[in-house]
Amino acid sequence: MIQASLLQSTHGDLVTDAAYDFYGLRLATCSLDQRIKTWNLDENTGQWTNDNDWKAHDAPVCKLSWAHPEYGTILASCSFDKTVKIWEEGGVEPARGSDNNAGSRWRDRATLSESRLSGASVRTIEFAPRHSGLKLAVLSSDSYLRIYDCMELHSLATWNVMFEIDLQMAHPPATPPMSTTEMFGAPSTSLGSTSNGRGYGSNAGNTRPGKREADGGWALSWCKEKSLGDMIVVTAGTSGAAKVLQLSDTRSHKTAFTIPPSSANLADGPAMTTVAWAPTSGRRFHLIATGGRDGKVQIWKITPPNDDLRTGSDWGVTLAGAFDDHQSAVTRVEWNVTGTVLSSAGNDGNIRLWKATYGGAWRSMGHIHTEHGDEEGEEMNT
Repeated sequence: MIQASLLQSTHGDLVTDAAYDFYGLRLATCSLDQRIKTWNLDENTGQWTNDNDWKAHDAPVCKLSWAHPEYGTILASCSFDKTVKIWEEGGVEPARGSDNNAGSRWRDRATLSESRLSGASVRTIEFAPRHSGLKLAVLSSDSYLRIYDCMELHSLATWNVMFEIDLQMAHPPATPPMSTTEMFGAPSTSLGSTSNGRGYGSNAGNTRPGKREADGGWALSWCKEKSLGDMIVVTAGTSGAAKVLQLSDTRSHKTAFTIPPSSANLADGPAMTTVAWAPTSGRRFHLIATGGRDGKVQIWKITPPNDDLRTGSDWGVTLAGAFDDHQSAVTRVEWNVTGTVLSSAGNDGNIRLWKATYGGAWRSMGHIHTEHGDEEGEEMNT
């Protein structure tokens, strides 16, 4: 049975992201209304209550990420105002620089604005796993992946750019640009400009020839396995492929392997717009889930080089499962804490759950429609 809870009076506009904290007892949401809200779960009643609400940016907020609790109660947000903000909970003082945050316990500790130099909007962010330190990956529509490292853990005020990697792919884009309304599945809401004509996600200031929003970065996900070091999977452009990068302590990087597109023809492949690297939980292989504009959810089995079960020194990349149940663009894929259940969301309004059988075949566990609350469960075949 799939259980669902409704958050009352969530936001004044379309909700663009929701993120659980490490323990799954707190939830942060953001919206086109430029605000962030945090929620607490009552474990006895199963109800969520709103405990904080503040204006976070000067444009729609598109993504949130919690840091590991070892570093404190820290939340990062990114927006179409081309900035990333670092928030810390503590005290009752209003967040820095906004009268609208009076009474909020969240303080604005730092603003990362390197993306403004190219006029690019920040599309997604994610904190690194605990063993990597307090690092934040930032992916922008200018195809740049930036890795920030916090240099002052006590104040969170200083963040250095450790990596700035251009992900622009060699293959020319063939599919039309995806607007920000398509990203969030809101055809009646425009994010591209405001009433004064200012473009939040435009190419203004971008001098790179032929660049468009669709050519930029889409999604990223960190590897959770400590023994492999700092690895991250990123998607960019409209080729439909994903790159897995190995980051070194000497600030150098290399492409460890590439996840192929769902289409055999790179030039015609739809953009891969979401990706998630699963926790290993003792497995000898890794799982990476992807989703794209073609409506396909794919699960990839990744075998590290020099494994006892393999010969050679290359990474093994095999397709473990592929599904097109959404029949529309897939906007999000996410794993549970053990990496055994995958959830996917699409523009069809459905959230679908997937799990492997004892034989290793991936099957649907059921789905729930976000608008009507209709749910459907399916038996897992062994």
